[in-house]
Amino acid sequence: MAAPGDRRHPPAQTLVEYFDHRAGGYDRQLWMERWALATAARLARPAAGARVVDLATGTGALAAAILDRQPRIGGLVAVDAAPHMLERAARRLGVPNPRVRLVTADVRGVPLPDGAADLVSVGYLLHLLSPPVRGEVLAEARRLLRPGGRLVCVVHGSPPGRGGAAYRAVWRVLARTRPDAIVGEGPMADLAPVVARGGLVVEASRRIPGPYWSQVVSARRPADHR
Repeated sequence: MAAPGDRRHPPAQTLVEYFDHRAGGYDRQLWMERWALATAARLARPAAGARVVDLATGTGALAAAILDRQPRIGGLVAVDAAPHMLERAARRLGVPNPRVRLVTADVRGVPLPDGAADLVSVGYLLHLLSPPVRGEVLAEARRLLRPGGRLVCVVHGSPPGRGGAAYRAVWRVLARTRPDAIVGEGPMADLAPVVARGGLVVEASRRIPGPYWSQVVSARRPADHR
């Protein structure tokens, strides 16, 4: 997790410390995210033998949804910069597990080779980041994907149209009044064009309603042309 800048865009270490400190209680909000995570796992369509990299894995909820969807993946690397989050993820993913490896790293610079993944997933991170840092994370996801590989992202989204504008305005007010509880950019208007600007071909976008609106986008890395 990383996001340099002002209070809405806290420095990388500040954001990591924020979530690391709250790792023990993070899963209390999971009931609001389960539908979106299940949708992401479905859109990811992981094949048997697939190599998966889950960026900003947190407590491992999206990684677990992907494993539930495809128990016969080739391997999963769960990446996060917050050690206590990774401890929670280890328990959820049954580590030690020969199919799962945990890596402590900034998701803008993962110690894996180019094209290491058939699937890269990013759950509930990109809405926290300033646009430039968001672009760096998407660039790293693209690097990690093999040509033709798939990216699936989940963010705190918002309804379309005027309802979405009002929803985002409410969160801006909360960010001003509850700086101890609200960090980051806030709900996104639409993740799909952001992913497309990252050099990926958007295949599907789903808005998930609820008290905590989410958006799920799946995309693929174009095949390299010779």
